[in-house]
Amino acid sequence: MLLPCKKDGFEKHADFAYALAMDLSKSSYPTYCDGIKTREMFVERSLKAFERETEDMLLFVCEGEVQGLIHYYWIPDDLYLATNVFAINRNTEQALSEFLSYIGDRFSGYDVVMGFPAENHSAVKYLSEQGFDCIEDDYNNTALLDSMADIPVDKGITRIHKENYDKFQSLHFQIEGEMYWDSERIRADLDSWTIFVKQKDGESQGAVYYMNAGDGWFEIFGIDIMHGEHNPELFKELLNAALSDAKHRGGKVMTFFCEKDYEATAQECGFVCVGNYLCFKAHVR
Repeated sequence: MLLPCKKDGFEKHADFAYALAMDLSKSSYPTYCDGIKTREMFVERSLKAFERETEDMLLFVCEGEVQGLIHYYWIPDDLYLATNVFAINRNTEQALSEFLSYIGDRFSGYDVVMGFPAENHSAVKYLSEQGFDCIEDDYNNTALLDSMADIPVDKGITRIHKENYDKFQSLHFQIEGEMYWDSERIRADLDSWTIFVKQKDGESQGAVYYMNAGDGWFEIFGIDIMHGEHNPELFKELLNAALSDAKHRGGKVMTFFCEKDYEATAQECGFVCVGNYLCFKAHVR
């Protein structure tokens, strides 16, 4: 059974929920097992649910006992809904079933996106069986910037601004598909992004783009390679450009969700793998 969770209810169960969030087999993404996020960050982010009109929190109760917590948010203009915490101690399949029924009655027409560690076998199996599309299968990585030596950067790397945005857009348009951060959304919020493009003979070969998450934490959102070609050398050059720039900005850590084919390259650049991330998407009718 799902019950609305008020602030005092969250505070009562915060330790239990955080312990679940630290268990890859019982929690969702964003994970708190990455060596970056703390209990204080978990509590601070969760409390936002009681301040914002587009967030909500539920308790999952089974056989009279609280067995988990669900924190979700939605973006009405984009008809987009995602979970921020989906931490369940037992009967994960039941919790998912009840949650999908719950939002199905309230968010018709929305796209629902939920990310889980591969270790959460119950959630992964259930969503796959319910017809959710696995839209992302990546490896979650963390780099400790303040412990890295100076990072070499190729001379052909160009920083992107409004005036030369087309050099990035020509690449990103090839792969953006239905991703949320498409070319237009990034352009509209360009001041929040750092983008580098590698050029050769005046033509864009690849791009890396990242954001500042605050408190010395940066996150790479993607690396685009021209025509989707497999090019580990170029990939490494772009990663190094992002790592070097973030380090010189006083960064402490950087997060990067990397495709399997490039995971070895990411580790060569100093990233450490946290785990396998699976993202599922379905449309509420």
